[in-house]
This record gives sequence, structure tokens and C-alpha cells, in this order.
Amino acid sequence: MQNRAALGIAYLCLGILIFSLQDAIIKAVSGSYPLTQVVATRGVVAIPLLLAFVHVESGLGSIFARNVWPLAGRALLLLVAYTSYYMAFPALPLADAVALYFTVPLFMLALAAPLLGEAIGWRRIAAVCVGFIGVMVMLRPGAGLFEPAALLSLFSAATYALAMLMARRMGSDVSASVMSFYQNGVYLIGALLIAGFSMPPASTRQATSRSNS
Repeated sequence: MQNRAALGIAYLCLGILIFSLQDAIIKAVSGSYPLTQVVATRGVVAIPLLLAFVHVESGLGSIFARNVWPLAGRALLLLVAYTSYYMAFPALPLADAVALYFTVPLFMLALAAPLLGEAIGWRRIAAVCVGFIGVMVMLRPGAGLFEPAALLSLFSAATYALAMLMARRMGSDVSASVMSFYQNGVYLIGALLIAGFSMPPASTRQATSRSNS
């Protein structure tokens, strides 16, 4: 049991490291490429990796799960969470956007009892409060951070927390790799749809290209 807990902690640390590298890359390109292109590229690159993980963990047949709609709903929540998170990147320093996102445990703690029926002990509440104080120290309230873009990071944290609680509820029936596969598929489809609806008409693009030339 202790070995499994240690392995889980190691996986969590590795995941946070990868997410941090991803955030730095997306922050670097956010001013040069549309957000939809960044998310779509991420989705395309992840497809073969996720298929390999699904095959190893539970077999490719597990993709056709019975509870497709809850998986799709959770994936849609994560699409909203990450899109709003990345939308904050051009307007906020990376450290500030990430610090606001670290309020995820607060939202999870607030939602765990009503949604999962889990008891929240005072030690967990104290630990999360200490973490929140740390976030406030990083943000320096009153130093000019609280602009509209900061609300995007907070909204992202709330929707991400809800998606994580859904994952905990579904975890006994669906493997983590299958959840990630659905999540990535919704990312890709959502990014392509948003890009299609937000693309300017052909006449506008031609006029812009003529003026630039």
C-alpha cells in the first residue's frame, strides 16, 4: 500500500513537471499563434501517445466505454478550464496565472463534501488554508493583478476542480488513460470548431492580405 502511495506521488510530481513545461511553452507562443491552433496541435500530438497508454493499461476496446456521456461531459469541463486558463496567459505574467490556478484545492475541498459525500477533516482544511495564504503572498493583493484576466484563471480553477471530482467518482469504472483519451478528443474537436466559427470570411482575409502586400 505504501509503495502504491509513493508511486502515485511520483506520478503526480511528474505530471506537474510536464504541465509546467507545457505552460511555459504555451506562454511563449501565446502572442504569435491563435489559442485554437495551440490546443489543436496539442491534441494531434497526444493522440498516438494516448492510444499507446490505453492499449497497455486496458486495451483499445476500453475506449468504447458504456458511460460515454459522463466522460464527454468531464472532457468538456476540462476544455472550458484549459481554454480560459490559456486565455489569461497573454494578459497576465505566467507566475500570477499559475498562482491563481493553485486555488484548485480550495474549490475541490468545498465541492468534495456535497458531491462525493466525503468527510473533510480539520487537518486538510488547515493545509489548504495555509496553501491559500501562500497564494496570496505570491499575488500581493493590491499590486495590480486583479484585472478581468485574473478571473479567467479563477474560473479555470473552479471548472478543473469539478472535473477532478468527476474523475474520482468514475475512477473505479474507467481507466485514467481512457479518461485522458476522451479529454484529448474533446480538446481537438472543440479547438477545431472554435477556430471554424471564429475564422474571418474569405473576403476579409483576401482584403487583409492585399493591404499587407
